[in-house]
Amino acid sequence: MGTLLPLSATMISVDLGGGSCGLAGTCTSEPGATTITFDGLSSGTGSPYVSGIAMYTWSGTIAPFVQGSSPGNWATPAGDSTPYLTVGSPGMPGTVTIDFSAPIYYFGFYMGSPDPYNQISFYGGPGQTLIQSFAGNDLINPGNGNQSVADFVNFHISGGSVSRIVMSSASPAFETDSPAYAAVPEPGTWILFGVGLGLVVAARAKFKR
Repeated sequence: MGTLLPLSATMISVDLGGGSCGLAGTCTSEPGATTITFDGLSSGTGSPYVSGIAMYTWSGTIAPFVQGSSPGNWATPAGDSTPYLTVGSPGMPGTVTIDFSAPIYYFGFYMGSPDPYNQISFYGGPGQTLIQSFAGNDLINPGNGNQSVADFVNFHISGGSVSRIVMSSASPAFETDSPAYAAVPEPGTWILFGVGLGLVVAARAKFKR
């Protein structure tokens, strides 16, 4: 699925599905993931937009955030009545880059009306090497722009991590909302987890005596 660089040890698998999150439609159900909200953002929002460890950047003075639908320009993901991201709409950026200040092992978003000219690319490692790219019809079939079609897309990263994501669209439009990410734990976090687990095991052993 998607374009893969065969020399990369990092692999990305895709599946669909999330949980209801009210006005925003569908959100991630990935344990430990952080959801980004575009609530309160508009076409007047300046670049960059930062939420947690994620930084969204784009070119131009018009930001790619809208609410509602505009025929021929952008369409609200089904069941979503909140502001969302639209890439490739007329007068708006055709490319949006997301840089993460810490590597991630999971990313996801609620995607509406997928098209084959929608594209998302994942980068990581020294020099931000391209890991894998997907077109809209790779993510949700049939990917023919049907505005009644929407689903939460989950990207699971294994054998490495991702630190940059580039979203682009050659035509109107690539519409997503409620993006979510999960960061790779720092080594110290794993050490603390191991110490805590060891204390629990020791306490249970003592209790059994």
